[in-house]
Amino acid sequence: MVNTDLPLITLVIKSLDNEHADKLSEENKRLINTLSMLCSFMSTGDFISFIYSRKLVNLIDTKLTLEFEIGLYSDHQIILGMVITNNSVILTDCQGQNYLETVECYNKEELLFSLNQWIMNSLNS
Repeated sequence: MVNTDLPLITLVIKSLDNEHADKLSEENKRLINTLSMLCSFMSTGDFISFIYSRKLVNLIDTKLTLEFEIGLYSDHQIILGMVITNNSVILTDCQGQNYLETVECYNKEELLFSLNQWIMNSLNS
């Protein structure tokens, strides 16, 4: 049976520090290659599981400067900027769409709340 449900969220690398990317492990290079293409997630839960996954945490631990862009699958013009540090995830309304103010999330629960707020605000506008 084919699943006809559409993804909810997309993720892609918006910018990265290419100068230091050459020094990464092969596993981290493969992850960057994957994230350089548009990735999609079926739910906010799936997305958060990936953000806190061992693979992404290992990449963030390299101190490589990465900026991400999160989008709604149903409308790719509705986006947020995202920067992940060792301590937090920072979401930014990089286009002034006013669906979410800049917020710094220190755990999964805060990130889930902020993403759900952004999605609800953008879909109800």
